[in-house]
Amino acid sequence: MTDRDRQNRILTLAAVAAAAALLSLQLLVPPIVGLADEGDCERVMGYAGFRYPTEKFDEKYYGHIVPKLSIVAPGWYVSGYLTSETPLAFAARYASLGLFPGRMFDIRILATIHILLLLLAIGLFVRACRDLSPIAQVSAAVLLVLVFTDVGYAAPFNSFFPQTASLLFALLTFAWASAGVREGRLRGLPLILYFVSAALFVCSKPQEAVHAPLLAALGVFLAGRAGFAWRRPAAAVGLSAGLCVLALWYYRQIPPAGIRHVGLFHTVFHDLLQYSPDPRRDMEELGIDADLARYVGMHAYMAGAPIRDPDFQARFLDRFGYAKLVGFYLRHPGRFVDRIRRAAPAVFRLRPKYLGNFEKATGVPPRTRSTRFALWSDLRAKGEAHALGWLLAFFGGNLLAVALAWRKAPPRGRMFLFAVLVALVTAGLEFGVCAFADALDDLGRHLFVFHALCDLVLIADAAWLAQTLSERAETSRMRRRAA
Repeated sequence: MTDRDRQNRILTLAAVAAAAALLSLQLLVPPIVGLADEGDCERVMGYAGFRYPTEKFDEKYYGHIVPKLSIVAPGWYVSGYLTSETPLAFAARYASLGLFPGRMFDIRILATIHILLLLLAIGLFVRACRDLSPIAQVSAAVLLVLVFTDVGYAAPFNSFFPQTASLLFALLTFAWASAGVREGRLRGLPLILYFVSAALFVCSKPQEAVHAPLLAALGVFLAGRAGFAWRRPAAAVGLSAGLCVLALWYYRQIPPAGIRHVGLFHTVFHDLLQYSPDPRRDMEELGIDADLARYVGMHAYMAGAPIRDPDFQARFLDRFGYAKLVGFYLRHPGRFVDRIRRAAPAVFRLRPKYLGNFEKATGVPPRTRSTRFALWSDLRAKGEAHALGWLLAFFGGNLLAVALAWRKAPPRGRMFLFAVLVALVTAGLEFGVCAFADALDDLGRHLFVFHALCDLVLIADAAWLAQTLSERAETSRMRRRAA
C-alpha cells in the first residue's frame, strides 16, 4: 500500500464518518427532521404494509412528518405506481419486525437504510480520487459531505418519497462509474453493480426511465479498456440492452390515469394555456375543443377538475399526447423560451417551501422548515434572481470545458470527461422532462435528481480545477529546480 493510498483510505473514512455524524444528527437524534407527505408516500406505504395512525388530513399531509406508523398487511393499497423505493421500504419493514416485533414502525429505520446507501456512494467517490493530488482529494471529500448532508437532500430520507431512491441510486450509478474511471475499465463486480444501480435508478420514478439509453452507453463505454476497445465485453453489451428493455417495460407499467393523464392536464391547462396570450387560438391549433377552455388554470386535484371525467378523457386525454406538445413548441420557439425562463428559478430551490420538516409533537407550526444544516441549500437559493443566466453558464461552461479538454486528454481522462458529459446530458434531460411534462408550481421537488447531478458535476469541477492547479504548481517547481 502506497502512502497516497493509505492517506486516501484515511480521508475516505473521515468523509464517511463526518457524513454519518451529520446525517444522524438530523435524521436519528430527536427532534428529527423529515419531509411531510403531500400524497405520494402512501403509494409506497400501501405495498410495504404501513399506514398512518390517523385519518385526519391535516395530520397526514403537508404540515408535519409522521414518524411512527402502523404495521399492517402488505398490499392494503395497490396504486399501480412501481418504484425502487418500495424494496427499501420492505427492507425497513423486515428490519423493524425483526428488531422490534409487535411495535409500531419507526421511520428512522428507513432513514438508516437511506443513510447507509449514501455513505456507500460518498465512500466510492472519495476512493476513486486516490490518484489525484491531496488538495484535489480533500476538495472532493469536503464538498461531497457538505453538499449531500444538507437538510435539502437529507430530509426526504425520513419519508417514503420515491425521489429518495432516485437520488441514492443515481449517485451510486455514477459512484461505480467513477470507480471504473479510476481503474481504467469497468469490469467484474463493479460493472454488475453499476448496471444494478442504474436499473434501480431508472425504475425509481417514471421520469427517470428516459435515462436508460444514456446510462447504458456510459456503461458500455467504460467497460472497454480505457474506453476505447473496439470490441466491448459481451457482458456490458448484454447488461446495457437489458437496462433499456427494463426501462421500457417499467414505463409501460405506470398507470396513465394517475401519472400521464395528470401530467398532460397540468402541462396544457395549468401552464401552456394559462400563460398563453390567446388560449383559444392555441386550443384550435392543438385540436382541443373550444368548450374545454373552462378548465384553463385549473389544477388536476382541485374540486371540479375533470381528470376522471370519462367525457373529458375521450375528448382530450385519449386524443392528446406529448408529441403534439413538442410540435407546438417547435413552431413557437418564443413560447418555449418563456417556459424555460419561468421554470429556471426552480433549479435553485432544493427544498419545497410548502412541506414541513418536523413532527407535530415538537409544537412547531405546520409547514415549518428546519434552518439547521442548510448552508448549501441556502447558498443555492441565492441563484434564483438570475436563474436562467446561471443555468446557461453552468451547462455552457461545462460542455465547453469537456470539448476543449477532450483532444489532449489521456484515455482515463476521456473516460472521466465522458462520464461528466453523460451527467450533464442526463441533468438537462431531467430538467426538460420535468419542465414540460407537468405543472411548474411543483417543479422543485421533481428536480431532485437534477439538483444532485448538477451538484455532482460542480464537485467534479472543483476537484478538476484543484488537480490542474496542483499539476501546474508541480511543473513550475520542477522547472525552477532544473534552472
